[in-house]
Amino acid sequence: MTDTETDETTTTAPEQIQQTDSELGRHLLTARGFHWIYGTSGDPYALTLRAESDDPVVLARRIREAETPLWQSAAGAWVTGRHSVAAEVLADPRLSLRHADLPGLQRHVFSDAWSNPLLCHIVPLDRAFLHASATDHARWERSAAPVLGGAAADGHRKHAERVHQETADRLGASFDLMADYSRPAATEAAAALLGVPDAQRERFAHACRALGVALDAALCPQPLAVTRRLTEAVEDVRALVADLVAARRAEPGDDLLSTVLRAGSDGTDGIGGSTASAAEDALAVGVLTAAVGVEFAAGLVNNAVEALLTHPRQWALLGENPELVAGAVEETLRHAPPVRLESRIAAEDLTLAGQDIPAGAQVVVHVGAANRDPGVFLAPDHFDLTRPTGQGQLALTGPHTSLFGAFARLQAETALRTLRERHPQLAPADGVQRRMRSPVLGGVLRFTLTTSA
Repeated sequence: MTDTETDETTTTAPEQIQQTDSELGRHLLTARGFHWIYGTSGDPYALTLRAESDDPVVLARRIREAETPLWQSAAGAWVTGRHSVAAEVLADPRLSLRHADLPGLQRHVFSDAWSNPLLCHIVPLDRAFLHASATDHARWERSAAPVLGGAAADGHRKHAERVHQETADRLGASFDLMADYSRPAATEAAAALLGVPDAQRERFAHACRALGVALDAALCPQPLAVTRRLTEAVEDVRALVADLVAARRAEPGDDLLSTVLRAGSDGTDGIGGSTASAAEDALAVGVLTAAVGVEFAAGLVNNAVEALLTHPRQWALLGENPELVAGAVEETLRHAPPVRLESRIAAEDLTLAGQDIPAGAQVVVHVGAANRDPGVFLAPDHFDLTRPTGQGQLALTGPHTSLFGAFARLQAETALRTLRERHPQLAPADGVQRRMRSPVLGGVLRFTLTTSA
């Protein structure tokens, strides 16, 4: 189904506003139209949201090199690509992930998108917990730390190695990095963390594939059929995880959901012992693992492999010194972050970088631009896996990326070790094809590799 093909079926997911396909399709097309209109003036942020044929690196540079460090796009958002301002925005507690009255705004948007388009929440995804508060995200990160934290990730290294070795065993002489390796390995690793039963693994994988557009869909209107699959997948993964949470409450284990349940029920999350809230926290972490964790990890693998193969000397250097794999992943997070845009909403009137920002305004950080700020990084456009760490790359400073940072690092490091050892002559068969309408993730649609030169 295309953007323009509509019928009168409705969404029946609980706690969601029901819209016919005609209503939802009209909203998506209207938002898309605004992005095109704003882009015709050459506005680099509007062109970024449009996510068509423009070079995203060039647009990122234009965003960073704008006359003022924080400037207002024709699309309405206040935007920055300067490292210092970006760091300030991402650390400011007065900026949240959503409008306080989003449900009411959602009703208005879908009923009257043309007269008052809300371009910062194209498809509100509260049901996927993507717009939760900073307090909630901080609590989930604390609760999940024994499994998802950096120190805990090392304990999962052997399992990650087994998953990646088994995935690599299925590769042929030519394979698609995303479809055949990155996403299957990340999905299997996530399913193991959650304790998804074997009988439900394909269901979980199917939901993860549909959820892969979630972060993009919040800012960039997707085709109607894609949006429907996304919202259906949110409900399906919620149901799947809810069943897992119920099972873990009856019979706890050492998986991620059991860990979050224990943290909530014994008060170690800092809020006291509420069984109901612990179950809701476990549900949130489980859904976010599918909606964000899998795509974030797979995207980091894709970007790391692409960067290394684009710079053959760096690929060779990794083979000469496998211990540089952590540096390769760190440099990928800086040079080609899997999540390129971070959107925030001002909860109150405030001043940032000398600009007065009214309550309710959207503030966007272009992480990719900030991570190549020449005022912070030497030769920022050069990919160098020996670059000293600790220079302040911002790829893991968002609530979603922070939660799954260690998980994604582990998957990427394991992938690079596996592929470099197995296939030292790995080479692109053709260029990377990226999904259209993917301004946040720059999602890989196809990346065919060959295992011999």
